[in-house]
Amino acid sequence: MKRFLLTLMACILLLQALPVAGESIPLDNPDEPQVMTVTSDARPLKSGDKGEDVTALQTRLRKLEYYRGPVSGIFAEVTTKAIRAVQEAYGLPVTGVADLDTLAIIYGDAYRPLAKGDTGEDVKRVQARLSELGYYWGKLSGSYLEGTTAAISNFQKDNGLDSTGKADVKTQERLFSDDIVMPTPDPAATPVPLPAPTEVPDTTFPGKLWYGSTGKGVERLQKQLKYLGFLDRKVTSGFYKHTQAAVKEFQRLNGIKQDGAVGEDTWAALFAADVVRPGGVPKPTAAPTPIPYFIEVDVANQLIKVFRRDVNNEFTDLYKIFTASTGTEKFPSDVGTWTLTGRRARWASFPTWGGGLAEYWVKINNSIAFHSFLYGSNKKVNMGSVNKLGKPASHGCIRLTLQDAKWIYDNIREGVEVWIHEDAPKDPELKYAHRPGTFNKSQGRHDATPEPTQPPVYQSGTIPSTEIKTMKMGSEGEEVFWLQSRLKELGLYKGTITGQYREGTRDAVKAYQKANKLPQNGTADKATQELLRSQVLEEAAGQSLPSLTPPPPVTVPEPTDSFVVGG
Repeated sequence: MKRFLLTLMACILLLQALPVAGESIPLDNPDEPQVMTVTSDARPLKSGDKGEDVTALQTRLRKLEYYRGPVSGIFAEVTTKAIRAVQEAYGLPVTGVADLDTLAIIYGDAYRPLAKGDTGEDVKRVQARLSELGYYWGKLSGSYLEGTTAAISNFQKDNGLDSTGKADVKTQERLFSDDIVMPTPDPAATPVPLPAPTEVPDTTFPGKLWYGSTGKGVERLQKQLKYLGFLDRKVTSGFYKHTQAAVKEFQRLNGIKQDGAVGEDTWAALFAADVVRPGGVPKPTAAPTPIPYFIEVDVANQLIKVFRRDVNNEFTDLYKIFTASTGTEKFPSDVGTWTLTGRRARWASFPTWGGGLAEYWVKINNSIAFHSFLYGSNKKVNMGSVNKLGKPASHGCIRLTLQDAKWIYDNIREGVEVWIHEDAPKDPELKYAHRPGTFNKSQGRHDATPEPTQPPVYQSGTIPSTEIKTMKMGSEGEEVFWLQSRLKELGLYKGTITGQYREGTRDAVKAYQKANKLPQNGTADKATQELLRSQVLEEAAGQSLPSLTPPPPVTVPEPTDSFVVGG
């Protein structure tokens, strides 16, 4: 069985980007998490355990404010107490052992129970959500006091929960879901109307806004949505469910991709003269851009092949080839065709695999992803991971050089299909031609991958004009290109013709030598090449040899009444 433990991928947005050992690049798209914590085939953790996975667990528990002890990497009494608190909050058996069910909650969208007197960012997030729904009108202070207690109590009443005023896990799960009942209007309350937009709105694009964004840009967005009739809630500075729903409806009516995020195109449309309001005739949605790439993961050769569409709109144009490390025999990469969701993160952390980090994480399925070679928790390059590129070495993910992983991260988006298979014939020549450059330790990356030279044109029935020289493993050049081409004509060479003498060429030469009763040394020595050349000439005897000189120019007749050039 390939995987028999829980597979979970959970996203955590950290407050600070991790320093990098190699290239340091800011987050390309703020809609994506800066660091993805990946727990896959996790090991349960208990009192007495030590290691980087314990460190990661303590760090996560501190962020959730279940744990206030030191991040020591040692699972002791305070960590046990925090685990018990999580289990109690979520109705799990209270054992103090971080089993797989508990880890899935901790590394997922976990909440801690909140009540009067609590403080923290999670309190502020609850206040922002209550404000958006119309239950809370106070300051987003991060302090759980009387106003927050009353707002939670009213929310619980409207949504069939026990009206305790405490934001327990069940209450928060409902609060942040779509399955909610809106507040019951208080007839005694005096609403505070928003002033009519008498001033010219600020149409300057504030940068991309998405679920979870806060600040003046969100406030300006909500004011415009409210002015246009898409939002009927209080204007706040928090972008959550209702704002996202309003954005999606606006995008639907105005012919924009309904992703619920506000990029430059959506922002410009909000202030356009021909904007479509609710009840108006929807604009036609722009034709979707065809998926530009198809990716083949060739496990047998440890290569990634990126195809583009040809003139017939089919994926036959082999555009790029990358060296990779796929899963091992114990943890193989998932064979099959997978359609990408577009999920990605600038960094990935692997606490349950003994720690470590990787850059440019792009999800393939719930178990595996593309990403760079590994870094240690000390943020230094893991040279073992670098040196294993081109060999099966991962727990199923597809590791790449830093540059190649970044290309995938930058260019491969939602809808691209990835075909992973193990049945390709071995092609040592192709693999060698696309090997990474030398790893530059000072820069933390490989030098530029050598570009394969443009192959010469092979003409069947001709022989090289150069003198015979022995070719063997490591030889390169036009003579090797001719040798591979001729052996391919004979059905002996199965690989890619690269002009580089590797194992595939050697084995084809051996097969030729065996068929012609020559010493089977795999070296294209003088005797082997003389026989090859003589056979080519014998085959060509009795038929016109292909001319090696250019054909005479074709005379184009002068235009007449009945013949029009270019007609």
